[in-house]
Parts: sequence; structure tokens; C-alpha cells
Amino acid sequence: MIKFSLESQLRQLIPRGRVLMAPAQLAGYAADALGYKNYPPDAVVIPADAEELVQFMAGAERLGVPVCLRGAGTSLSGGPVAAQGGVIVHTSSLRKVRTVCAEGFWCEVESGVALNDLDAVLKPHGLFYPPDPSSGPVCTLGGNVATNAGGAHCFRYGVTSNYVLGVEAVLLDGRVRRFGGPAGGRGPWREDWKRFMIGSEGTLGAFTRFWLRLLPLPEKVWTFRATYPDLRTVEAAIHALVAHASYPAAIELLDPRGVAMVESSQMAVGLPKGSFMLLTEIDGPTALVDARVEAVAEILRRSGSRDVVFSDEETMRQKLWKARKAAGGLLGQLSPDYVVQDAVIPKRALAEVLQLVYDEADAAGLRAVNVFHAGDGNLHPNFLFDSRVPGELEKVERISKRLMQRVVEVGGTLSGEHGIGNDKAAYMPMIFGPDEIRLQLAVPAVFNPRHQLNPLKVFTHRRFVA
Repeated sequence: MIKFSLESQLRQLIPRGRVLMAPAQLAGYAADALGYKNYPPDAVVIPADAEELVQFMAGAERLGVPVCLRGAGTSLSGGPVAAQGGVIVHTSSLRKVRTVCAEGFWCEVESGVALNDLDAVLKPHGLFYPPDPSSGPVCTLGGNVATNAGGAHCFRYGVTSNYVLGVEAVLLDGRVRRFGGPAGGRGPWREDWKRFMIGSEGTLGAFTRFWLRLLPLPEKVWTFRATYPDLRTVEAAIHALVAHASYPAAIELLDPRGVAMVESSQMAVGLPKGSFMLLTEIDGPTALVDARVEAVAEILRRSGSRDVVFSDEETMRQKLWKARKAAGGLLGQLSPDYVVQDAVIPKRALAEVLQLVYDEADAAGLRAVNVFHAGDGNLHPNFLFDSRVPGELEKVERISKRLMQRVVEVGGTLSGEHGIGNDKAAYMPMIFGPDEIRLQLAVPAVFNPRHQLNPLKVFTHRRFVA
């Protein structure tokens, strides 16, 4: 009877969009890309457009159930899942690129636009949007803003927050508010509270559209791939690249276990097994980057690599990136379940923390593969396990906790780009004391005092009580 009543209310709020209630329909929304835990929602609604999303939010409080916003579901922290049940709002219909202002270097887009689709629209204008998480073909800008996503090129270009000029959001009472705009919050663009919204993980409001800062496409790009026999030599190369005047756009690392995984698959690219693979890239004006090519290659050789390959030709560059891009997909073929963690550490602690990952995983009888953004110390250790085997999930959770403890001890933090979600909410007291947590909870108290939006996320005690 309760379910029937909820369905009736939802169909009144979503007359043109879709309301999903069947178990088979809801199954696809029970997890995000983290995958190993399921939280079935009571319903999923897909508003037909931004206006219908506003209509839904205006009536959401009366539903008396939690409300969770969701884009493509590619997140890796348990963010857009119904951890306390309730309704998931899927924003896939909000996918218009409304304006590209080439002379002003900004664009206006809806929250459901896929990242790579935006870049395809911008390319004919000679522009690009720099944040580039690996899920770019499918991840949506709403999710990117909600988690402050980064990507391979964030070492030079920065993360999503560096490019958001304005956010339009629907609050829980149905009010539409604009925070910033094309002028970044100056002039007649109302409140500049966009920093509260970026990284808010669906706890403050429903995003409808953004104003994003754009950059001119680089004239020239050179991609380099080098392999190293051990962690000491590859670490030396990372430090040398970070300090060099070429200012690489990306510095990526794949460990020997990742290399062996790639080379044992149909995606093999000829890397020596047992080696670390370092991938780096420089871009900019043609004359400038061409003049720096040999200097970058020499850094890679001098640090200990006898296998340095580089190119400025697009097809060859994509081949050089192939091993790095293939790694994530191959993990799913090797193991029934895996957890991708996300933490940031000072680069001086790289070898120490990687060794901890290997030691802890080996001691637990699990496999660990590291593939990450080495330039800015953004680690992504992958722990492979089988949740059907009693005790394996608990092993992964113990290793994750130990890893986060060590990350904090060396001066790092819990997330670089994946967000906190419900996967890392229990670790927040490792970083913040009681007073700091109370201060942070004062922000959602303004927008969402009963925690109806995305409860049990970011802080474990954010629970909705009907």
C-alpha cells in the first residue's frame, strides 16, 4: 500500500518523464561503479527536462522518503546510491549544450551532458574543457561537479573546481538558485556560493546547469612512455618531471602487476613484464613543445629507463596511452569484485605508501594493482576480491582503513577526485575533529536540514528521519 501511494505521488510530480518501480528496472540503480555493495531504491524517476526536475523537487519534501540525484552512475565512492532507500532522480534527460561563447571562453551546459560529448561540441571552436576523468565517454558533468572530478591531465590543468564559473541548482523546496555565472560570480550573477556546491555530492540541491571556463586547444601534444625496473627509478623520474620547466600536462603510473595484467590480455602493447610504466605528456605552442621534447626524453632515460618511446602523431599517441586506458576495464575481467580507492599523498611518501598497499594485500591473500595520477600524488590502488567468499570483503575494508590511516599520517587526505560517498564516510574523523565536523554540517543544515537529500553520505550520521 505504501509503495502504491509513493508511485501515485511520483506520477503526479513526473507527468511527462518516467517512473520506474519494477524490481528489474531498479536493479540497475542499486550500485554505482564501486559495485560491490547494493542499495535497491524504492523508485527511480527520470524527469523529462529541467522544468520537470524543478516540479519534482518542489514536491519532494512531501514524499517523506530520501531523494538521491544520479547521473551516469560511474562514481567510485558509493555516492549516488539509495543508502537509506527512497527515490533516485536520474538526470539523463538534461543533456543540452545551451551556449558556447568562444570569444568569452565559456559555455553553458545542462547537468546530464556527457563529458566527451561536450569536448566534441567544443572542438570545432578550437576550445576544450580540461578535466578528463577516465570515464569521460559516459560520465556526466553533474557527477563531475558533485565529486570535483579530476583525471589524467589534472597535474597541469587542475580539477573541476578550477573551471566552474557558475552553478544552477534546485533546492529541496523547489526554488531555483544560481550561484555564479559566466562572470564567475561578479556582476549581476547573484550569490557566488558555487564553492559550496562543487564537491557537495548531492547533499545540497539538484544541479540543472553549469557555466564552465574553457581553454584554447593546444597547438601541439607530445606523449612519452617509458618503463622502469623498480620503484626507485620510476620515482626519480616522477620527481624530475615535476620539477622540469616543460611542466607536463599528465604524469601517469602503472605498476608491474598492472603491466602484467595488460600484457597477458588482448590489449597487450609490448611492455616488459615486471616493469613500471610511466606515461607523460607535454602540450602547448608548437615551437615551444618541440624544443622541449629531447629534454623530457633525456629525463626519462637519465632516471633509469632503457625503453623510452614518444610521438606527436595522434594514432601513435593513442597507442602509447593504450595500456593506461585499458587497465581499468581489465580489472573487471580478472576478478568478480574489486575496489578502487582514492587518496592523495605527498609525492615524497609514494614508495612507502605503495609498499604498504602491497604488504597489506599480500598478507591478506588478495591482489592489489596500482594505476594512478603520479604527478599530483593521487593514488588509485585496486583491491581484487570475491564478495561471495566469506571474509574477503571484510579483508578489503580492513586494508582500506589501514591505507587511509597511513595516508593521513604522511600528510595526505581521503579523496582526490572520487568523493567520500558512503564508502569513506567512516574515515572523516581521521581528518576532521568534532568542531570541524559540526561546522561542515552547518552548511547542509541551511539547504537540507533533515538530510533528505542523499542521506548517509559524506558523514555517517547524516540520516533522514521521516
